[in-house]
Amino acid sequence: MPLEYSCNESQAYGYGLDGPSDYDSAEWHAASATSTNAPSAIAEQAVKADELVDEAKAAGGGDHPVTVHAKMLRLELLKVKADLERELEDFVLNCSKCGLDVHWVSGLGITPGHWAHGEPAPHGEPAV
Repeated sequence: MPLEYSCNESQAYGYGLDGPSDYDSAEWHAASATSTNAPSAIAEQAVKADELVDEAKAAGGGDHPVTVHAKMLRLELLKVKADLERELEDFVLNCSKCGLDVHWVSGLGITPGHWAHGEPAPHGEPAV
């Protein structure tokens, strides 16, 4: 069961709990901001690794050990980003502007994911 949180409530509700969790709203928002910024930070590192792969290819070709290790680094970063985004997909939030459900949409490759409304909303970006 995904974690449901309404931005209008003062407490977050956790997995299987009947009442408020131990986190107050400010702590939950801080944790949420950190976890949703992590895929973007990892995607930035993957972009840098992508540039490193291109430079290594130009300098020594595709089979050079430096190129191979740069590709392995990029692959590991993309795996970590994918794992984080799969975890974020388990969360269902409510938009504080319209009350509609908001969910995480994973990005492809080095593109970071983002929060999006589950159905058409009367305004642009969700406010979580």
